[in-house]
Amino acid sequence: MFGRFVILLRTNLYLTLLFFLSFPVLAENIQKIESFDTISSLDSGVDHSWEITEEKIDPKIYSENYLEGEVNLTKTGNYNAPGVYRVSSESVEKVYLIKKFIAPKSWKAAGISVRLGTLSDKDRTYLNGVLIGETGDMDSSFPEAYDKIRIYPIPTSLIRRGSENILIIEVKRFFHPEVGIEQDRTEIGNTEILRRDYYGAEYTKIALLMIYFTVGGYFLFLFLRRRTDTENLYFGIFSLFLVLYQFLRNQIKYELGIPFIYMKKTEYIILTALIPVFANFIRSYFKFPRGKFINLLDGIYALFVLFYIISNDVILYNKLNNSAVQLGWAAYLILIFYYLIKKISQKDRDATLILLGVLVVVLSTVLDTLSNRNIIVFPRTVGYTFFVFVISIATILANKFVRLNEQVEELNEDLENKVVERTRELNESLENVNRLKVQQDGDYFLTSLLIQPLFTNRSQSKSLKIDFFSKQKKQIRFKEKHYEIGGDISISANVSILGEQYTVFVNGDAMGKSIQGAGGALVMGTVFQSILSRTNRGGEYSKRPEIWLKESFLELQSIFESFDGSMYISTVIGLLNERTGGLYYINAEHPWPVLYRDGKAEFLDNDLSLRKIGIPGNEESFQVKFFQLKKGDILILGSDGKDDLLIGNDERGRILNEDETKFLRTVEITDADLEKIYDETLKFGELTDDFTLVRLEYLVIPETISISTPEILSKARDLYKNKHYESVISSLSGFNAPSANQEEVLLLLGKSRLKLKDYSSASRTFERAASLNPRRLESQYYASYTHRLNKDFEKAEYFGKIAYDLDGQLLPNLINLADIYRNLNRSGEAKRFAEEAKKIDPNHPWLVRLTDVF
Repeated sequence: MFGRFVILLRTNLYLTLLFFLSFPVLAENIQKIESFDTISSLDSGVDHSWEITEEKIDPKIYSENYLEGEVNLTKTGNYNAPGVYRVSSESVEKVYLIKKFIAPKSWKAAGISVRLGTLSDKDRTYLNGVLIGETGDMDSSFPEAYDKIRIYPIPTSLIRRGSENILIIEVKRFFHPEVGIEQDRTEIGNTEILRRDYYGAEYTKIALLMIYFTVGGYFLFLFLRRRTDTENLYFGIFSLFLVLYQFLRNQIKYELGIPFIYMKKTEYIILTALIPVFANFIRSYFKFPRGKFINLLDGIYALFVLFYIISNDVILYNKLNNSAVQLGWAAYLILIFYYLIKKISQKDRDATLILLGVLVVVLSTVLDTLSNRNIIVFPRTVGYTFFVFVISIATILANKFVRLNEQVEELNEDLENKVVERTRELNESLENVNRLKVQQDGDYFLTSLLIQPLFTNRSQSKSLKIDFFSKQKKQIRFKEKHYEIGGDISISANVSILGEQYTVFVNGDAMGKSIQGAGGALVMGTVFQSILSRTNRGGEYSKRPEIWLKESFLELQSIFESFDGSMYISTVIGLLNERTGGLYYINAEHPWPVLYRDGKAEFLDNDLSLRKIGIPGNEESFQVKFFQLKKGDILILGSDGKDDLLIGNDERGRILNEDETKFLRTVEITDADLEKIYDETLKFGELTDDFTLVRLEYLVIPETISISTPEILSKARDLYKNKHYESVISSLSGFNAPSANQEEVLLLLGKSRLKLKDYSSASRTFERAASLNPRRLESQYYASYTHRLNKDFEKAEYFGKIAYDLDGQLLPNLINLADIYRNLNRSGEAKRFAEEAKKIDPNHPWLVRLTDVF
């Protein structure tokens, strides 16, 4: 009995001890993530927060201890993210940010990522003890990314479903004493949604900046036209500086590959010059003379700019900007307010409007400055307040125009009375409805005259015959002659591509009726005729026909997309090789082309993956189709007017034909004769839209193309020598060369892609070449070099070592290996290869740059 009591007592003690040991973990208020299919905020809140510690920890061991329920003795404190944390002493270079959360048990998202905002400055991020991302070199003393938003993908296998997870960020500061997630927000969830939100916001800002860039360019143009108006020069420079400054606050800058120090140097230069330039704009606009005081200020700020140019010390940049530069702005602001208030006292309305805009911009600048100093956390606002300022300037210009009109009215008061009297007489005659009709028909007539030279059949070839038929819906009568106007257009011409003669043909249908459709046809005809003229004027086109079609489509797409949804056009554009009968074509939501062969009519295809030209995002569905014509084949292209026929009426209204195969039977009945097709169509129903047809008949037996491999390689080498890299890729992509020549083909392809900075494709191409011949030094070196540019340092090391074994004295490869090992944080091997390279060329500039960072 006593023994069982002891056992029971011991069990209770163990349970009590276990309870108290586990209590700190269980007592933690850990954030629970409901779903990874959406985006969940990780920002600190009332119910959950982040932890921070200045003690050095091993993220892997710390995570394992926590997940296994063991107690970590490291002292941590609460951290409000995002927010600035100030370290306790200057000796503390790193802190560790810790976020614990419970993951959902299941989710549908294909990928999960975490967004960590802007970390100052370098970081390594771990989930459950495994490194999932890092930014910057922890061993570097230079700043690298203290304003960069981090987004790291998370391997789903790392996530403990339905259980606790721990995220640890090792952060190395740059500016003392601030460190941490200083700006933006922290989130976790669906990778696709997170990245779409990130890039959508950044590219929207860039799109707005283009508007501001146009404003600045416009004012500079005005200055060039009238050099005495120096206010246009200052405002144009101010606008362009502000655009560039806002771009340097945008995350897309990191994708340009520009060194961080140069971006910061430019940013500080612009920030220093903005206020002085604006002050000179106000002085010049209101015609105040330059005084000694503003000359002295401008001279001081010129010295600040010179310091930024010659120095690379970002800490000094920051100290100078936060002290002397921003204090000097106060002097400029005093001058600005002096100019404006003096003009306001003289009852100058322009000064009042500008003062309102200046106050808004100054408030925004103060908020941005406090945010830069990490005094407050507040979104950037200068980019938005600039819009308010532009509106105030536009209002000023409008007021000037009104005042000018008032002066003209005063000077011409008598003349105006005469004009009013004469206008009254003319208005009485204009009340005639027939005259208004004549004027309208005149507009239609002018439009028809503009379209007529664009609607052309200029194809001349013995291999084929092209005929057009057109009956536009809108018929007009002007000066006793009949004309028609509509949105359909057909074009044919001849072009030379890669030494082959091609016939190009177009049949299009612009959106809208009458004048709207005609406007679309006019745009289509003008742009396409320009493309044809440019192609023929340049001589032989040096790329494949698919590339010509794609470039033509993209040019048309960009033009029509600029109309912002008010103008689209469906079209079929084709390129026919007159010798071989090979037909390349695209169909942008146009009725399917009809092939008439051996008395049988059928659709050439029935897939409409491409939307009308002008619809945003259309480029993603672009596809060139191919068809081989035979002798005697006839192609019929037409707009939807041939199908949308009125065939009757009922209680619900008009009955339109919905049988698209009816046209196939019409073609067969008429033996593909255009006039007969039109007559037969009218027998079936009444036209409700423009009716155009294009008939193309191939008259000869197609020849086969036979080009030897040496000829293809020789032409590709000439294209590469003349720097036509895209043409090299076009001519060799998909070319099945004999095994003896395959390596040469891959090397030419790889070098062309390298020249075009397509490092991903180039690295794969050189890797294939290297696998074909492991003993060829050139293939191994380029495979290593391009993999390094593509940041795949493990593969770069593999091929670089093979090249080193083949030739240990190849200087470019020695420098290449030194840089690879530097990026792999293997400084010993990096120094060894750098020393070997130094023996060959101690003054090589790349070698000097590499050795400077060791």
